[in-house]
Amino acid sequence: MTDVRSPEEFAIFYRAHYSLILATVGRRLSDHSTAEDVTSEVFRVAWSHYQTGSELTLAWLYAAARNVVGNEYRRNLRSASLNEKVAAHATELLAAPDATGADVRRAMMKLRQADREILFMAYWEDLSGNEIAEILGCKVPTVWVRLNRARSALRTHLDVPLNTAVDALREGAASNG
Repeated sequence: MTDVRSPEEFAIFYRAHYSLILATVGRRLSDHSTAEDVTSEVFRVAWSHYQTGSELTLAWLYAAARNVVGNEYRRNLRSASLNEKVAAHATELLAAPDATGADVRRAMMKLRQADREILFMAYWEDLSGNEIAEILGCKVPTVWVRLNRARSALRTHLDVPLNTAVDALREGAASNG
């Protein structure tokens, strides 16, 4: 498919409005990094709109930004819900008497939230790579990379071999599930 409109014309529009949209989005979101990501998505949508031959205006760009920010709010709500479920499972794990399991639980609580989430999904909830990818909104190879990083992070906090830790997690899931 060939471009319907000039990339140079879009680049001028982008440069003229990027800072304004970033500032607008930044006021609605909690951190600058997320605001940059959302602003990028706004201009990706704008590019697609522009390529169909539609006119780009500042009003249209604001409406697109409002919609993408709304999507981000909904994503955050879904993520918060998942975090609550993971925290509830972590609390259950912390209450278990197994010494090896206790070591794993302490180590899990030291991990970043994203690492805990993916480890719980893979080992506690026993989800497949495809299921985790769908939940996280990424591709399956990305899931494996994130899972590998999370396992490495967990390994740094454990005094027991990782295989023993994974078995302890699974045993806790079987006895609590």
